[in-house]
Amino acid sequence: MAATMLQTLDRGLAVLGVLSEAQAGMKPSELALRLGIHKAIAYRLIATLESHGLVRRLTDGRAVLGAGLIPLAARVERHRLSAAAPHLAALSEATRTTSCVVLADGPNAVVALVQEGGDGILRLSYRLGVRHPLTRGASGLAILSGRPATSEDLPGVVRAREQGYAMTRGELQQGAVGIAAPIISRDAEANPTDAAVSIVALHELPDGAAEQVIACATAIGASW
Repeated sequence: MAATMLQTLDRGLAVLGVLSEAQAGMKPSELALRLGIHKAIAYRLIATLESHGLVRRLTDGRAVLGAGLIPLAARVERHRLSAAAPHLAALSEATRTTSCVVLADGPNAVVALVQEGGDGILRLSYRLGVRHPLTRGASGLAILSGRPATSEDLPGVVRAREQGYAMTRGELQQGAVGIAAPIISRDAEANPTDAAVSIVALHELPDGAAEQVIACATAIGASW
């Protein structure tokens, strides 16, 4: 571990990360096994996070994320996401699909803003905070395509850079097709690409969807 890292803080953040992916929660023993730490340490980490409202204990001992995270999350990228919201709503209405803004977080893409849409009968939903590798899914490939080209770029990233958008089928959810475009801010040199607009539908997307996604990404970028 790097000398500049605080081990206890690192472990506490790791607990939050694991719990964010475990909707039913986890018992201290399960967390200890998952993180490779002693069960007593897992108990202390949970107790500390619980005292700050970041973790909540259920009656059967399982730990889940606490409500104390809500006000913190509401402040994340508040200015940029507020500016993006009306453009995203317009995109979902025009394409009748669920749309989202995805932000890069290290090697992962994280869903930061969601606008649900559909035909009222069949609708796909995204959960805020869901993350996946940048190398999978249209949104991750779109973010990578907005960055300078490298010799290690995946074929999907190269294609997305050439056509202005990425398109994938069934990579993150079986039967789903997604289209995403990178969001390029007004000052791209000072703010490198770390976000994308994405829409997703079952089986097929409407005609002109790619152009609409690109237009939405451009409009959001102009507001950033």
